[in-house]
Amino acid sequence: MALTHATIPDAMMWGWHDGMWNDGHMAGWGSWGWRMMLFALLWMALLIALPVYAVYWLTTRSPTDGHTDDSALAVLQERYARGEIDDEEFDHRRARLASDDDRF
Repeated sequence: MALTHATIPDAMMWGWHDGMWNDGHMAGWGSWGWRMMLFALLWMALLIALPVYAVYWLTTRSPTDGHTDDSALAVLQERYARGEIDDEEFDHRRARLASDDDRF
């Protein structure tokens, strides 16, 4: 065995003893292999999650998000329902809102 190592300096590389095929540097994934696999999985998850979230966001948002023209009338109706204003004031303000809409 000593003669083999002396005459062939790269003998360990070709499978003798603890060469590359016997728990050497090619035997397993090692820490770099697992990190590369984790990094690839994270990127795949990101590339799948972003379009899925975009489709979800576009399909679930309603066209009435934000202020609408009827928001003042809705507030007036809520105040009337809670009893904060009486019938006369409700009718007066509703007529005023209707006349404001006609001007635009």
